[in-house]
Amino acid sequence: MASKDILAEVAAERSRQDARWGGSGHDDAMTMTEFARLIADYAGWARVKAREGALDEARLRFLQVAALAVAAVERLDRDRSGASAPAPAPRDIDWE
Repeated sequence: MASKDILAEVAAERSRQDARWGGSGHDDAMTMTEFARLIADYAGWARVKAREGALDEARLRFLQVAALAVAAVERLDRDRSGASAPAPAPRDIDWE
């Protein structure tokens, strides 16, 4: 599969995440620590699925990791431009 096709899948996953979680308003309420933890969790699930031989599930988790990384960069860019509100204190979030 070509890189452009994979990047299109990442963009589609990013759109799905925005639709589910509320877009930039949700993302701007997250800290970079929360993003890093979430990305690490999904990467860990990808590792487990790959080890189990569930390669389609591992691939999906990696696409989610890539989309989450894009969300984190987008949030950083909004912070740098002054377009986002200050993040509230860290909190527990149920991601499942």
